[in-house]
Amino acid sequence: MNERGIFIAIEGPIGVGKTTLATILNEYFNYTLLREIVEENPFLSKFYTDIKGYALQTEAFFLFNRVKQLEDTEKNLLSKGNGVVSDYHIIKNLIFAGLTLDKMQFHRYKQVYNTFVNDLPQPDIIVYLNSSTDVLMKRIAMRDRSFERQMDRNYIEELGTEYKYYFNPLSIKHNFMGKEPIIIEIDNSNLDFLNNDNDRQFIINKVKEAMTILGGQ
Repeated sequence: MNERGIFIAIEGPIGVGKTTLATILNEYFNYTLLREIVEENPFLSKFYTDIKGYALQTEAFFLFNRVKQLEDTEKNLLSKGNGVVSDYHIIKNLIFAGLTLDKMQFHRYKQVYNTFVNDLPQPDIIVYLNSSTDVLMKRIAMRDRSFERQMDRNYIEELGTEYKYYFNPLSIKHNFMGKEPIIIEIDNSNLDFLNNDNDRQFIINKVKEAMTILGGQ
């Protein structure tokens, strides 16, 4: 019987470079890349122009699509010994929903979230990227996604604050119920792991160290 595959997730606020890093790590370790569904969300463009009006529909779509992705990942890859690198962790649903839903909506949303997430595969390693708001806004503008062109700076700043709260070492055990992952926190405000070999190798080495702790190498 195959040993279980290693599961690595990349997290951080919008524009921080999650997909870029996930692709780099996936190619280096020869794993399977799991990318979150973003542009397929039919409510997303309206969400960024009317956050409160479209928050519940947007967050519900993301939750159930990610649940299905992770269920399939467990069944078809991890349980068969195949490593996976994901450009998200499902905890981002709570982070975003906490900013956009009212208190009653969030309470009900979290109940649904907990019901589904308890049975989903949890990452062994999470690379948590963070950057300054100025850097995030610049990167969002550079990639020029149509639904992000009206991005509110205050929203990005609040999002960064929420990520710091959820990934604070004092709250990790509360936020990651059950299995606690190895967290690698990296401020990549001044890193360019796409074009700079040293920056790229720096992060790869951090992940390899975590994998050694897991007994993966």
